[in-house]
Amino acid sequence: MATGILALTALALDSIGTADLSEASLPPPTDPSWKIVGAPAFGSSDSLADPRPESGEGTAVQAPAHDLVCHNRIHVVPRRRDLGAVISEQEIEVEVWNANLRAAKTLEDITVEGPAGIEVVDHLGLPSHYPASHSETYVVQVSAEGDPQVDNLVAWVFTGVEEDADLTVLGFRLIPYPFRPNMVQSIQERIGYLTDIIEAFNGLEQRRQLRAVPHGSISYTILLTSRRDAQMAAAILFGNQARTFGVGRWQFQTPLTTQATADDTEVYCDTAHIPFQVGGLVMLWRDPYRWEVQTIAAVEADHLVLTTGVRSTWPGDVTMALPVVIGRLASGQPHTHETLGEASQSLVFTIDGFTP
Repeated sequence: MATGILALTALALDSIGTADLSEASLPPPTDPSWKIVGAPAFGSSDSLADPRPESGEGTAVQAPAHDLVCHNRIHVVPRRRDLGAVISEQEIEVEVWNANLRAAKTLEDITVEGPAGIEVVDHLGLPSHYPASHSETYVVQVSAEGDPQVDNLVAWVFTGVEEDADLTVLGFRLIPYPFRPNMVQSIQERIGYLTDIIEAFNGLEQRRQLRAVPHGSISYTILLTSRRDAQMAAAILFGNQARTFGVGRWQFQTPLTTQATADDTEVYCDTAHIPFQVGGLVMLWRDPYRWEVQTIAAVEADHLVLTTGVRSTWPGDVTMALPVVIGRLASGQPHTHETLGEASQSLVFTIDGFTP
């Protein structure tokens, strides 16, 4: 049978100090009591060594920021602007910044290369003094009138500066066709899809879509009941045969619910079941001689948000809003004169792509 012994009690030591440190104080590190006496072989010191490193002088070099492209050069922001379809006058704000931190620069000239229709508003005049780290904002105006293609290079030329300080402007000018169909005959939209057929050995097949947006055509008939309308419609077709047209989808026209004042960026109308698209075009139309085309920035439940403000005031009810697609004239366009002051047209536009 196992036996045991009584365990010893906890070891008790007499007090060798106090646990109350509320009144305790330590001398500062510079007090001589902290001095460590060195061994006789190495000598001893009567003062403590300064732990701080010795002071010294160095040479700093100013480094450019943002991967060597920010300072000590001229910047143009933005460097490229693609306007897409240019229907009305467009304005581009461009910042020209002298990023040299110490050197002032002199602007000698502003040049525009490429087709006509672009102008720079020079609010300073030439030559212009640019202090160090100074910037100015210019307005580049792109007119609705001009060559079909917009491909221009706007350059700011500074004395002694070899780097490029320029802006590339791209786009194409669109000619809206503002005459409304007679709505007696139907508007025909032909949709052109493109698919690829994958056949199996057992005779089954699978199709895949090759076009993200279908191509097609829009055709309708216009009745021109005045001499002015007949002459204007014929002149638009004859003078712009090779141009790109803005073709209205007149079956989706809807009146404005409230008036749109000049510079407004919101146009209130019914948007339900109407193919308005972000990035697409909308036409505000009263008659063939009073209209305006704008780019859509957002489509809301009861209004459209435009990228720029409208240029005129458009009253509600009598102003129509309708989506616009990009098209080109077909090879033949009949223009029939019933009388000297009356004519009709049967138009067919090939559409680059639209959503039905």
